[in-house]
Amino acid sequence: MTSFFKPLATALSLTIALTALPALAQTPMIKTVDGVASYPEGYQGTPVRAADEDPFLSPSNSALILIDYQPPILMGVRNIDHEDLINNTTGLIKTAVLYDIPIIFSHVAVGLNGYDPMIEELRELAPDAVFIDRTNVNAWEEPEFVAAVEATGRQKLIMGGLWTDVCLAYPAIEAENAGYDVYVPEDVVGSMSQLSHENGMKRMIAAGVEPITWNVVPAEFQRDHARSGVLPEVTAIFMEYLFKVDPDTTW
Repeated sequence: MTSFFKPLATALSLTIALTALPALAQTPMIKTVDGVASYPEGYQGTPVRAADEDPFLSPSNSALILIDYQPPILMGVRNIDHEDLINNTTGLIKTAVLYDIPIIFSHVAVGLNGYDPMIEELRELAPDAVFIDRTNVNAWEEPEFVAAVEATGRQKLIMGGLWTDVCLAYPAIEAENAGYDVYVPEDVVGSMSQLSHENGMKRMIAAGVEPITWNVVPAEFQRDHARSGVLPEVTAIFMEYLFKVDPDTTW
Protein backbone atom coordinates (compact mmCIF):
# COMPACT_ATOMS: atom_id res chain seq x y z
CA MET A 1 0.00 0.00 0.00
CA THR A 2 1.34 3.42 -0.97
CA SER A 3 1.91 6.10 1.67
CA PHE A 4 -0.99 8.06 0.13
CA PHE A 5 -3.55 5.38 1.04
CA LYS A 6 -2.26 4.46 4.55
CA PRO A 7 -3.83 7.45 6.39
CA LEU A 8 -7.09 6.88 4.52
CA ALA A 9 -7.16 3.17 5.46
CA THR A 10 -6.39 3.97 9.11
CA ALA A 11 -9.19 6.52 9.29
CA LEU A 12 -11.63 4.09 7.68
CA SER A 13 -10.69 1.34 10.16
CA LEU A 14 -11.26 3.66 13.11
CA THR A 15 -14.64 4.72 11.72
CA ILE A 16 -15.77 1.10 11.31
CA ALA A 17 -14.56 0.21 14.83
CA LEU A 18 -16.42 3.09 16.43
CA THR A 19 -19.68 2.53 14.56
CA ALA A 20 -19.59 -1.19 15.46
CA LEU A 21 -19.85 -0.39 19.18
CA PRO A 22 -22.94 1.80 19.60
CA ALA A 23 -23.94 0.14 22.89
CA LEU A 24 -20.67 1.10 24.54
CA ALA A 25 -21.01 4.67 23.37
CA GLN A 26 -24.56 4.92 24.74
CA THR A 27 -23.91 3.24 28.11
CA PRO A 28 -22.74 5.75 30.74
CA MET A 29 -19.61 4.86 32.64
CA ILE A 30 -20.48 4.66 36.34
CA LYS A 31 -17.74 5.05 38.95
CA THR A 32 -17.85 4.56 42.70
CA VAL A 33 -16.21 7.29 44.77
CA ASP A 34 -15.81 6.81 48.52
CA GLY A 35 -18.18 3.88 48.41
CA VAL A 36 -21.00 5.71 46.63
CA ALA A 37 -21.79 5.86 42.91
CA SER A 38 -23.62 8.66 41.14
CA TYR A 39 -25.99 8.10 38.23
CA PRO A 40 -27.38 10.25 35.43
CA GLU A 41 -31.02 11.29 35.62
CA GLY A 42 -33.36 8.56 34.48
CA TYR A 43 -30.68 5.85 34.67
CA GLN A 44 -32.26 2.40 34.13
CA GLY A 45 -29.25 0.20 34.72
CA THR A 46 -27.23 -1.97 32.40
CA PRO A 47 -28.71 -2.94 29.02
CA VAL A 48 -31.04 -5.96 29.02
CA ARG A 49 -29.29 -8.96 27.50
CA ALA A 50 -30.74 -10.63 24.42
CA ALA A 51 -32.91 -13.65 25.23
CA ASP A 52 -30.71 -16.09 23.32
CA GLU A 53 -27.50 -14.72 24.84
CA ASP A 54 -28.58 -14.61 28.49
CA PRO A 55 -27.38 -17.61 30.53
CA PHE A 56 -29.81 -16.72 33.33
CA LEU A 57 -33.58 -16.64 33.64
CA SER A 58 -35.18 -13.51 32.21
CA PRO A 59 -38.70 -12.36 31.31
CA SER A 60 -37.87 -12.82 27.63
CA ASN A 61 -36.52 -16.37 27.71
CA SER A 62 -38.56 -18.18 30.38
CA ALA A 63 -41.89 -19.92 30.92
CA LEU A 64 -43.47 -21.25 34.12
CA ILE A 65 -45.00 -24.74 34.23
CA LEU A 66 -46.75 -26.12 37.30
CA ILE A 67 -48.01 -29.70 37.36
CA ASP A 68 -50.58 -31.44 39.61
CA TYR A 69 -51.01 -28.90 42.40
CA GLN A 70 -54.24 -30.66 43.38
CA PRO A 71 -55.61 -31.09 46.94
CA PRO A 72 -55.43 -34.92 47.07
CA ILE A 73 -51.90 -34.92 45.65
CA LEU A 74 -50.80 -32.21 48.08
CA MET A 75 -52.10 -34.45 50.91
CA GLY A 76 -49.39 -36.94 50.02
CA VAL A 77 -46.56 -34.43 50.42
CA ARG A 78 -44.60 -35.11 53.62
CA ASN A 79 -41.15 -33.52 53.15
CA ILE A 80 -42.17 -29.85 53.28
CA ASP A 81 -44.78 -27.99 55.32
CA HIS A 82 -47.88 -27.43 53.18
CA GLU A 83 -48.25 -23.82 54.25
CA ASP A 84 -44.66 -23.09 53.23
CA LEU A 85 -45.13 -24.86 49.91
CA ILE A 86 -48.26 -22.84 49.07
CA ASN A 87 -46.57 -19.62 50.20
CA ASN A 88 -43.54 -20.25 47.99
CA THR A 89 -45.65 -21.31 45.02
CA THR A 90 -47.78 -18.19 45.40
CA GLY A 91 -44.68 -15.98 45.33
CA LEU A 92 -43.46 -17.79 42.22
CA ILE A 93 -46.75 -17.46 40.35
CA LYS A 94 -47.11 -13.79 41.27
CA THR A 95 -43.59 -13.21 39.94
CA ALA A 96 -44.43 -14.90 36.64
CA VAL A 97 -47.59 -12.82 36.27
CA LEU A 98 -45.77 -9.60 37.17
CA TYR A 99 -43.13 -10.12 34.49
CA ASP A 100 -45.70 -11.40 31.98
CA ILE A 101 -44.05 -14.69 31.09
CA PRO A 102 -46.01 -17.62 29.58
CA ILE A 103 -47.63 -19.83 32.23
CA ILE A 104 -48.87 -23.40 31.85
CA PHE A 105 -50.91 -25.13 34.58
CA SER A 106 -51.68 -28.83 34.31
CA HIS A 107 -53.66 -31.20 36.48
CA VAL A 108 -54.48 -34.87 36.01
CA ALA A 109 -57.66 -36.93 35.56
CA VAL A 110 -60.14 -34.13 36.26
CA GLY A 111 -62.21 -34.76 33.15
CA LEU A 112 -61.50 -38.50 33.14
CA ASN A 113 -62.24 -39.45 36.74
CA GLY A 114 -63.53 -36.30 38.39
CA TYR A 115 -60.38 -35.75 40.47
CA ASP A 116 -60.17 -32.48 42.37
CA PRO A 117 -58.69 -29.80 40.07
CA MET A 118 -55.77 -27.48 40.74
CA ILE A 119 -55.85 -25.69 44.10
CA GLU A 120 -58.15 -22.75 43.45
CA GLU A 121 -56.15 -20.13 45.35
CA LEU A 122 -53.16 -20.87 43.09
CA ARG A 123 -55.18 -21.07 39.89
CA GLU A 124 -56.81 -17.70 40.53
CA LEU A 125 -53.40 -16.00 40.62
CA ALA A 126 -52.94 -16.51 36.86
CA PRO A 127 -56.33 -16.50 35.14
CA ASP A 128 -54.70 -16.21 31.71
CA ALA A 129 -52.55 -19.32 32.12
CA VAL A 130 -52.87 -22.10 29.55
CA PHE A 131 -54.54 -25.08 31.25
CA ILE A 132 -54.01 -28.73 30.32
CA ASP A 133 -56.06 -31.59 31.83
CA ARG A 134 -54.25 -34.89 31.35
CA THR A 135 -54.59 -38.63 31.75
CA ASN A 136 -50.87 -39.36 31.57
CA VAL A 137 -48.76 -39.42 34.72
CA ASN A 138 -45.91 -38.21 32.51
CA ALA A 139 -47.18 -34.91 31.10
CA TRP A 140 -44.67 -35.11 28.24
CA GLU A 141 -46.58 -38.09 26.85
CA GLU A 142 -49.63 -35.86 26.45
CA PRO A 143 -49.46 -34.20 22.98
CA GLU A 144 -51.53 -31.21 24.12
CA PHE A 145 -49.05 -30.51 26.91
CA VAL A 146 -45.99 -30.69 24.64
CA ALA A 147 -47.73 -28.46 22.08
CA ALA A 148 -48.41 -25.89 24.82
CA VAL A 149 -44.75 -25.89 25.83
CA GLU A 150 -43.61 -25.48 22.24
CA ALA A 151 -46.11 -22.65 21.72
CA THR A 152 -44.42 -20.56 24.43
CA GLY A 153 -41.37 -20.18 22.20
CA ARG A 154 -39.24 -20.14 25.35
CA GLN A 155 -36.03 -22.11 25.90
CA LYS A 156 -35.86 -21.97 29.70
CA LEU A 157 -38.61 -23.78 31.60
CA ILE A 158 -39.22 -23.15 35.30
CA MET A 159 -40.99 -26.34 36.34
CA GLY A 160 -42.67 -27.37 39.58
CA GLY A 161 -44.85 -30.32 40.39
CA LEU A 162 -46.27 -32.73 42.93
CA TRP A 163 -44.75 -35.19 43.46
CA THR A 164 -41.06 -34.44 42.89
CA ASP A 165 -40.06 -37.96 41.86
CA VAL A 166 -43.06 -38.75 39.68
CA CYS A 167 -45.25 -36.14 37.97
CA LEU A 168 -42.46 -33.54 38.00
CA ALA A 169 -39.42 -35.70 37.31
CA TYR A 170 -40.79 -37.40 34.21
CA PRO A 171 -41.62 -34.31 32.10
CA ALA A 172 -38.62 -32.38 33.45
CA ILE A 173 -36.27 -35.11 32.25
CA GLU A 174 -38.13 -35.35 28.94
CA ALA A 175 -37.89 -31.59 28.42
CA GLU A 176 -34.13 -31.66 29.04
CA ASN A 177 -33.80 -34.49 26.55
CA ALA A 178 -35.80 -32.40 24.05
CA GLY A 179 -33.28 -29.57 24.32
CA TYR A 180 -34.91 -27.26 26.86
CA ASP A 181 -33.15 -25.81 29.89
CA VAL A 182 -35.17 -26.85 32.92
CA TYR A 183 -35.02 -25.16 36.33
CA VAL A 184 -36.78 -26.65 39.37
CA PRO A 185 -37.45 -24.37 42.36
CA GLU A 186 -37.00 -27.05 45.00
CA ASP A 187 -38.97 -25.23 47.68
CA VAL A 188 -42.21 -25.29 45.65
CA VAL A 189 -42.18 -29.08 45.12
CA GLY A 190 -42.52 -32.09 47.38
CA SER A 191 -43.18 -35.79 47.66
CA MET A 192 -44.20 -38.65 49.96
CA SER A 193 -40.99 -38.55 51.98
CA GLN A 194 -37.68 -36.73 52.11
CA LEU A 195 -36.08 -39.77 50.49
CA SER A 196 -38.50 -39.79 47.55
CA HIS A 197 -38.06 -36.04 47.11
CA GLU A 198 -34.27 -36.32 47.18
CA ASN A 199 -34.27 -39.25 44.77
CA GLY A 200 -36.45 -37.26 42.37
CA MET A 201 -34.10 -34.27 42.56
CA LYS A 202 -31.04 -36.47 42.01
CA ARG A 203 -32.62 -38.10 38.99
CA MET A 204 -33.50 -34.75 37.42
CA ILE A 205 -30.09 -33.22 38.17
CA ALA A 206 -28.40 -36.20 36.51
CA ALA A 207 -30.45 -35.41 33.39
CA GLY A 208 -29.28 -31.77 33.40
CA VAL A 209 -32.06 -30.06 35.38
CA GLU A 210 -30.85 -27.12 37.49
CA PRO A 211 -32.14 -26.94 41.08
CA ILE A 212 -32.94 -23.46 42.39
CA THR A 213 -35.16 -21.89 45.04
CA TRP A 214 -38.17 -19.77 44.11
CA ASN A 215 -36.58 -16.47 45.17
CA VAL A 216 -33.98 -16.89 42.42
CA VAL A 217 -36.69 -16.25 39.82
CA PRO A 218 -37.67 -12.68 40.81
CA ALA A 219 -34.00 -11.87 41.48
CA GLU A 220 -32.93 -12.95 37.98
CA PHE A 221 -35.94 -11.40 36.28
CA GLN A 222 -35.37 -8.02 37.92
CA ARG A 223 -31.56 -8.29 37.73
CA ASP A 224 -30.82 -4.56 38.16
CA HIS A 225 -32.08 -2.31 40.97
CA ALA A 226 -32.05 0.66 38.58
CA ARG A 227 -34.74 -0.87 36.37
CA SER A 228 -37.70 0.91 37.89
CA GLY A 229 -40.56 -0.56 35.82
CA VAL A 230 -41.90 -3.09 38.35
CA LEU A 231 -39.39 -2.61 41.14
CA PRO A 232 -41.98 -1.68 43.82
CA GLU A 233 -44.13 -4.68 42.93
CA VAL A 234 -41.31 -7.24 42.94
CA THR A 235 -39.99 -5.79 46.20
CA ALA A 236 -43.44 -6.35 47.71
CA ILE A 237 -43.35 -9.99 46.57
CA PHE A 238 -40.00 -10.47 48.29
CA MET A 239 -41.29 -8.84 51.46
CA GLU A 240 -44.54 -10.80 51.69
CA TYR A 241 -43.53 -14.27 50.51
CA LEU A 242 -39.81 -14.51 51.23
CA PHE A 243 -39.33 -12.36 54.33
CA LYS A 244 -42.99 -12.81 55.40
CA VAL A 245 -43.41 -9.24 56.58
CA ASP A 246 -45.74 -6.40 55.65
CA PRO A 247 -45.25 -5.93 51.87
CA ASP A 248 -45.38 -2.17 52.36
CA THR A 249 -42.20 -2.37 54.45
CA THR A 250 -39.23 -0.63 52.85
CA TRP A 251 -35.67 -1.92 52.74
